[in-house]
Amino acid sequence: MEKEKPSKLIQFFGGKTSYYLIGLVILSALAIYLLNTVSFIFRPLVVIISTVLPPMIFALLLYYLLNPIVNFLSKKGLSRTISIVLTYVVIFGLLFFGGARLVPVIQDQAQDLIKQFPKYVDDFQQAIKNLLNATPFAASSDEALNSLDKLSKDALSYLGENWQDGAKGLGTLFSAVSSTAITLFTGPIIAFFLIQSPHKLYKTFMDLVPPRFRMDVSSLVKIANQQLGAFLKGQVIASLLLGLIYWVVFLVLGLQFATVIALAAGILSIIPYIGSFLAFLPGLFIAFQDSTFMVVKFVIAWFVVQLLHGDLVVPRVMGDKLKIHPITILVVLLVMGDLLGLVGVIFGIPIYSLIKLFVVFTFRKFKQRYNKFFADEGAYRNTGFSEDDYL
Repeated sequence: MEKEKPSKLIQFFGGKTSYYLIGLVILSALAIYLLNTVSFIFRPLVVIISTVLPPMIFALLLYYLLNPIVNFLSKKGLSRTISIVLTYVVIFGLLFFGGARLVPVIQDQAQDLIKQFPKYVDDFQQAIKNLLNATPFAASSDEALNSLDKLSKDALSYLGENWQDGAKGLGTLFSAVSSTAITLFTGPIIAFFLIQSPHKLYKTFMDLVPPRFRMDVSSLVKIANQQLGAFLKGQVIASLLLGLIYWVVFLVLGLQFATVIALAAGILSIIPYIGSFLAFLPGLFIAFQDSTFMVVKFVIAWFVVQLLHGDLVVPRVMGDKLKIHPITILVVLLVMGDLLGLVGVIFGIPIYSLIKLFVVFTFRKFKQRYNKFFADEGAYRNTGFSEDDYL
């Protein structure tokens, strides 16, 4: 008697009988239950990852920023080790001497701005209120401004009450044996060895991968490297350039607290879209205290710089390699910010790009397997996975 051939669905999941699918479901549910029951076993692993991750991220950032410089120096006849040491000496020297001059200025401006900012907000709101009182929306505008006033005062009150404690914490941040100090110390060391032998770690990792999977793993690693490099290197360089441009522009305009506002604009621009808006409001309040003409100059200068930065600087620094729609970026920031807090907001985009990479890879493998068993009912197209197709 001829044995009945299993259905395509059972073959799709790798089985020969329906009992295979039932067993697969039972084993999957049992595995989920057991993992949930013994979740405490993985807590040390979470601690290890949370300890190692910050220095590794900092090291990768330094790698993507400094590796092109080291490659350039190496082509001039210097060894990679000497090139790295020379690069480190120059950067640390610039940070030391530049920090010695800028930190006192930034500290003084930040303290003055925090003291005077409540008055700036009140004056700005009063001017807006006087303007709206001459319109039919006076009643509703009063209610909205009162709510905004209460919210801003609560936030500023909290900031003022915790400013001194926060300043003390910042003062001891680099001298204390903390995770930040460990990150700042070990990150450059890890980056040193990554830059010195960039292909050694990759080769060691690939040797551990079974030969059958090396082609796929190699493609995933190269694309992930491009995605991380494009974001980390590009975003940092673009943010530094934006801060420097704003600093020069604000100094030319004669804007008060120009250094602090430019610094805030550069740092916050790491957060796409939202960061620039957060830095714009304090600058607007400060410009309003000077004159209406200063407000006009500030607004025009701000958006002109943003436009030039977005159209000229960002495409040349970062390129269009991430290929993420602006709406997707906003959704990612909201979701990652809720899940991971500040880390999610800052690193949400590269995390999303890596997740997207694995989803695209997995789905294309699914399409290949689907075509194997169900091609006669309609086949998927574009099932191959390569760096050229993805990028």
